[in-house]
Amino acid sequence: MIYGRLVDLVDNCDYFTEELRKNLQVLQELDFSKYAAGRHEVDEETFFFLNEYETKDAEQCFWEAHQKYLDIHYILEGHEKIAVDHIENQQVKEAYNTDSDATFFEGDIDSIIMMNPGDCMICFPEDSHMTGIIAEQKQEIRKVVFKVQINEKN
Repeated sequence: MIYGRLVDLVDNCDYFTEELRKNLQVLQELDFSKYAAGRHEVDEETFFFLNEYETKDAEQCFWEAHQKYLDIHYILEGHEKIAVDHIENQQVKEAYNTDSDATFFEGDIDSIIMMNPGDCMICFPEDSHMTGIIAEQKQEIRKVVFKVQINEKN
């Protein structure tokens, strides 16, 4: 998992693969005010969801991890907490589903990251994550989840 301000990740992207660099730059350049909530295609290997939802208590949220796509979470509006863990520290609740590219897990929350507008989190296949957790009080979140297909370059 990599976490930081999107602007800082783009400025320091020499450390990343060419594919990840390209996607961080695309994420920075898109004007998301022109997009409605839902799924949007970028190219053959990349798409994003523009999500709008209200944060919840952690007990109402769920752990997940993906195998086919990296998740790049980017907060546009609002504040949420995202719990993160390694998949080996959790128990599989629902086995991997190729259609949804998700495995669902159960486990305790040991690490939480506060996400604010401009913050970005990259989740790799070994990173389980639980999004949408209340930060301070319930609030509306508007965020992008960029889905980058994993291949030999990543």
